[in-house]
Amino acid sequence: MLDSPPASPTDSARLAPRKRIRLPIAAVLVAGFGSLMLAAVASVLVLGLVSASTNTFALLNDKADLALAGVEVRVRHQLDPARDMARFVAGLIERGELDPDDADRLTITLRGALAAAPDVTGIAFLRPDLTGAQAGRLNGGLMAGAMDMQGDDGIPPEVLNGPSRGAAAWADPFWLKEASNSLITLYQPVRRDGRYLGQVAVGVSLGDLSRFLSVLYVEQGLNAFVLYDHEHVLAHPALVGRSFDFSNKPDGPPLPRIDQVDDPALAALWSKGVPVQALKKRVEGQSVHIAGDDYLFLMRSMAGYGQREWIIGIGFRESEMNGEVQRLVKTGLAGLAILLISVAVALFVGRKISRQVARLAEAADRVRAFEFQTIADLPDSRLQEMARAATAFNAMVAGLRWFETYVPKALVLRLMRQRETQGDGLDSVLREVTVMFTDIRGFSRMAEHRSAADTATLLNEHFTLLAACIEAEGGTVDKFIGDSLMAFWGAPEKQEDHAARALRAAHAIHHAVLADNGKRVGAGQEPIRVRIGLHSGPVVVGNIGSANRINYTIVGDTVNVAARIEELSAALQGEAEVIVLTSGVTAAKGGGAAPLVRQGGRSLRGRSGTTELWRLVATAEDAGQKPTPVAEPGSADKGRILSGAD
Repeated sequence: MLDSPPASPTDSARLAPRKRIRLPIAAVLVAGFGSLMLAAVASVLVLGLVSASTNTFALLNDKADLALAGVEVRVRHQLDPARDMARFVAGLIERGELDPDDADRLTITLRGALAAAPDVTGIAFLRPDLTGAQAGRLNGGLMAGAMDMQGDDGIPPEVLNGPSRGAAAWADPFWLKEASNSLITLYQPVRRDGRYLGQVAVGVSLGDLSRFLSVLYVEQGLNAFVLYDHEHVLAHPALVGRSFDFSNKPDGPPLPRIDQVDDPALAALWSKGVPVQALKKRVEGQSVHIAGDDYLFLMRSMAGYGQREWIIGIGFRESEMNGEVQRLVKTGLAGLAILLISVAVALFVGRKISRQVARLAEAADRVRAFEFQTIADLPDSRLQEMARAATAFNAMVAGLRWFETYVPKALVLRLMRQRETQGDGLDSVLREVTVMFTDIRGFSRMAEHRSAADTATLLNEHFTLLAACIEAEGGTVDKFIGDSLMAFWGAPEKQEDHAARALRAAHAIHHAVLADNGKRVGAGQEPIRVRIGLHSGPVVVGNIGSANRINYTIVGDTVNVAARIEELSAALQGEAEVIVLTSGVTAAKGGGAAPLVRQGGRSLRGRSGTTELWRLVATAEDAGQKPTPVAEPGSADKGRILSGAD
């Protein structure tokens, strides 16, 4: 069937509610700064796409620049939390909020700061006498305690020149024997009233940086790497899970060489590479031919983490250069998203509310995924805005937990996905679907001898059993009507095999009810007898209801026919615990999804003429049969079972 035409942009703009947002000045400044960055990156992206339409090589240039920018932002996003953490702890000491001589409180503060920053491996505070406290991650847990470097050999120069240094400094990589890993460390001097109190040292494991780049490879397909110099590798996805021992390395940084990484093309980068010209500024290109394949490496330097500039780069087969333009678009969007996230995280951490924002962001993600029951209450905060946000958010989640009880979560998630991909999906449209009605035979008699609580428990268990079978086949449970259930297939997402899905769901319900009745009889309880009716045809599907309360449901004659078929099944059920009747339309469209036998033409209440009916015949053996496609049912098929047994 054809969907109704979507609303025009003008109509959508007129109908969309206008929201008035009030923000403090700080938020406006943050949003303005982010908007400028967004406009700059978007401009670069648009120019790249325009040039790509006329020049493939220009497209490669734009893609290289944008991809390298994304890698650099991701690397900085991994390392900058160390700088922010050092500033945070140093600020506590400089303002007198933390006494560096109070060992117990100092240790607790360092441990708490480390727990809130999963990107950081360790943090320490060193007094001028080279004693202090430390906290670090070891074997999946957190350790904290005293620190004493007096008499140690090989003390980093950044530790010794701390009294004469006024700014934070990154040290060269060093080997940490306890963690069996190489770290890069930031040293932040701490002074109060001009007096040198010591310095905060924050370390980041290079193994964590490699894992970070491996995530980038999975998300964007970029084989990114970071080189310390032409011979040594700081981070590479292939280093994840690899271990090296540099404790006895006589000279050079404690880093693997490029020929020790499982990347033959990278190992031949400088020995066999041929420079590539006409790339964008600050981008260096190398083409490597090895093992019958041509690889292209794009690199540029990155400063800010020590005396030596690092080399960040990406590598890929040159055959991938002729990919669809959409690949560049996705890369640009990913880089843009990374930039926005990095700016937001840096600004929030700078204002010492990173933990509150992280909790709020995590809880918001769970709200988006409708995981209301797993959301912990947000803690109170000394910051007024954060305290108000936490209170409002906790109240919202409490309300959503009740909301989740009354709204089909699976349906809402599907509607959200459909709106994201298609831009609409909420307007009423004409759609062909398959409708199912179920009913418990003799329910009034069963409820007569039960308390209200027992009756509710019986219905909840029964509907849970049926809903699981329906949702397993992609169906939507529309509503519960007393002891009846209404479900449909083919909306909101189009399902060409909606009839087959409905038949399989009915088949599964048949076996599930029989199995449940076996348990009930074994427990001395009365079995439940179920009737099911199915019919396929056109319906109107969408948001239907009053101005202040609507339901996403279906209406049409198809619904009435399905209900009448279920009603008629009472006369044919006999002693059977479950009866499934389906119209000839559903049987024909079902493609042999379940074993059926023709029942002939029957009159339905309130309808003229007869309706061709088929009955599902489920036996203990049919689970092993392979269904075959069904032809349009005809009078000559009476009594024939539609299944793999034919």
